[in-house]
Amino acid sequence: MADSDSIDQLVRDSLIPMTGLLSLLMPGSATVGFAIKGLDGRYRLANRTIERLLCGDGERLAGKSEEDLLPLATCRLLAESDRRILAGETAASIEIDLAVHGQNSQCLWLKLPVLGVDRKLQAIASLIDEASPQPGFVAMQQTLARLQQSNRELQQTVAELEQVASTDKLTGAWNRHRLEEGVRSEMDRLNRYQHRLSLLVLDIDCFKPINDQHGHATGDAVLKRLTTLLQAKLRSADSLARWGGEEFVVLCPNTGRSTAAMLAERLRREVAMAKFPAACGVTVSIGVAECEPGESWEQWFERADEALYRAKTGGRNQVQVAPETPQRVGPEQYVVANFVQLVWHPAYECGNELVDRGHRQLFADANELLSAILAEHAVEQVNAIVDRLVADILQHFGDEEAVIVAAGFPAAAEHIVLHRALVDQALQLTKAYRTGTKGVGDVFQFLAYDVVTKHMLGADRLFFDTLQPQATATERPGKRLSSRSKPPQRQSTPAMPGPLA
Repeated sequence: MADSDSIDQLVRDSLIPMTGLLSLLMPGSATVGFAIKGLDGRYRLANRTIERLLCGDGERLAGKSEEDLLPLATCRLLAESDRRILAGETAASIEIDLAVHGQNSQCLWLKLPVLGVDRKLQAIASLIDEASPQPGFVAMQQTLARLQQSNRELQQTVAELEQVASTDKLTGAWNRHRLEEGVRSEMDRLNRYQHRLSLLVLDIDCFKPINDQHGHATGDAVLKRLTTLLQAKLRSADSLARWGGEEFVVLCPNTGRSTAAMLAERLRREVAMAKFPAACGVTVSIGVAECEPGESWEQWFERADEALYRAKTGGRNQVQVAPETPQRVGPEQYVVANFVQLVWHPAYECGNELVDRGHRQLFADANELLSAILAEHAVEQVNAIVDRLVADILQHFGDEEAVIVAAGFPAAAEHIVLHRALVDQALQLTKAYRTGTKGVGDVFQFLAYDVVTKHMLGADRLFFDTLQPQATATERPGKRLSSRSKPPQRQSTPAMPGPLA
């Protein structure tokens, strides 16, 4: 058998799960020689049979290459076998003569790929069997059949061990170690090819009472039932992992925040409607975050976990989407695309209460529309929210125009023209939505992105300085005037039509 130092080194190099190899390295009485060679050409592990065939008395194969042991002509044949394995073939065999203790021995040498968890070639395995004294062709066929059977057993053992090493014992989902391997691979693709990548962190609501009232066996049954339900509803590219306890993680390659949020809402709804063994209704809270370029795994997971915390503290049985990280949001980049929750920040305030209140209302309207879309509310409910959002936009534009004109904003006329253009687009888009030529996603994208975020946090910032309160002679030092208690007379605005039909 191989010495323990060689085995420990091979484990550290993560070439192959060693537990599976031990049953294949065989005792000293085995008739099949077995060894593993690193991609540097030097053997790392060998059983006694192959050492008897290739080495002198008392010598060990570990650390040696085939060039150290065999004639040049034989090495060339073996190098060709290596080339075939490196090219992706599943096996390469040759028949060679070996000088064993002064006697020529005809052997069949089979080389096999040893793959890591990522399915990449990590090493090359060699199996050598001495042919029996039967006619050459028959002996070769029998020997090849034995070696191929050994290969099948090896691959099966490796596959089984990889499965055990990468899955949660209770649920069969990925374990944390396997998830982190998948995360590293997907983050590498993100950084290389800019493929979008999102994460769902999911937690069972009020799981402790289930264990306390019904016992841990019921709790385990709930976890297994939840795993089966989630895996049935995920897309083929998604991966489910049990993070620990009643917490799960879903890795979503090629997925932005909007799609991940819709997937999370679908999972939340499916769980809430499902039946679970011997337990009351089970619900889940879910946090969603898209990985940002340059972000570490820890930072990305923390943002998703914070979104989950908001879902928990906000009443449970809901989905919360993490906003972009502050370092990516500059004065001219408060832009949220697609279906993403809008998060109000004090930096968005201009100092005039009427204008700021209108801005906050539009944020709330946009988020209400988003929630209705993700929850697949009835068309009538969504239409009512769209009508209210458009009406609030018109109201806010009128209020804002009156404020900036009264404050003497030099570009007030140009700003009012921008308002008119946005209103025209909004009315045309909502009309197209009602006639079926535009989807509700188009409505949300325009109203939430072009009107609420892009315009409000872009063009509107130009008049912020004009609206800053000025100190008066009667004001105490350091105290700022509050916003006007009464807004100036509003400018005329286009009339808002009744509910869109």
